[in-house]
Amino acid sequence: MRCGSDERGSASVELAILAPLVGLLLGSVVLVGRVQLARADVEGAARSAARDLSISRDPYVAVEGVRSALMETLDVGSPTCRTLLFSPEIGSTQLSVTITCSVDLQEAAILPVPGSMSVSGSASEVIDIYREGR
Repeated sequence: MRCGSDERGSASVELAILAPLVGLLLGSVVLVGRVQLARADVEGAARSAARDLSISRDPYVAVEGVRSALMETLDVGSPTCRTLLFSPEIGSTQLSVTITCSVDLQEAAILPVPGSMSVSGSASEVIDIYREGR
């Protein structure tokens, strides 16, 4: 004689219920990771671009060189930066840089999410007037 209820197969039912939830959680982690990676890359690139412009002999001339370096650094065209918008503002003693990238969300997501998201970063630097050779 047996005492208690028959619980055979209950683990399979629990797994069938929890598997989609674990999949959604994993998909959310991948999506948030892609956005945060893109945001960190854009912030770092903005700081680097501002610094490069601030130490150049002529910041207005250096803008195109910094723009091409940004295109390589951020790997424009990749899912973490499909398009790049680079906006430097150069004053007499200070400059600021704003960079905006469009992140492709559909490629890495298994969730129904919008196609892209914009992330931006900005940085400011004081123009180095005491650099050598001025």
